[in-house]
Amino acid sequence: ARVTVTTIIIMSFFDKAQQKFDFALVDGCVPTAPWLAACSQIIPLFDVLGPTAFMPVKSDINGNISKLQGWLDSNPARNATLQSMVNAEIAAKTTTASGSATDALLWLKRGMTYVRVILEEVLKGNPDLPACATIAYEKTLRMYHNFLVRGIFSLAVLAVPDRASFLQVLCSGAVTEAEVLEQMRNYVTQLATVLANIDAFYALNKLDS
Repeated sequence: ARVTVTTIIIMSFFDKAQQKFDFALVDGCVPTAPWLAACSQIIPLFDVLGPTAFMPVKSDINGNISKLQGWLDSNPARNATLQSMVNAEIAAKTTTASGSATDALLWLKRGMTYVRVILEEVLKGNPDLPACATIAYEKTLRMYHNFLVRGIFSLAVLAVPDRASFLQVLCSGAVTEAEVLEQMRNYVTQLATVLANIDAFYALNKLDS
């Protein structure tokens, strides 16, 4: 009888991400498809931080990814880059319309900025992961949320695991803690570069409000 051997490859959290933020820009602009793919790959991070507690943040990011994917699918050529997608709405004066790509990208980049900052806090060596989550929230999202949402987040932080447990899950038994921190550092550097590009475009066009 033929015996089928299945090889299971164990990978760290960052190695599992099929699309990272290391893609090439297109004439200085962020390509839409790989950006959305890379954003979707970071979603499982919230399951590590607390699947129930961070459900609102996870849902918001997923929703904005879906909206932007819809805009990309509706006109792949025109919306091939984030900048061309938003520029089309600037020209049509629809940036503030309900369900606009401009608004979806605004909130998606805010969510990704939160991810960047919390990982930066971890890389600084802060031993208190809930504190990392709180610092990141204070720096990136709190100013845009009302009292109710702020309260929900304050409760969510209570479910955040300790630093050792968090890093253990990211390692997945495939790499050492030092190695996963180096992977995290590279990941954050790539993400920060892309976010800086989008932030500059929004600032130039006075859309970040």
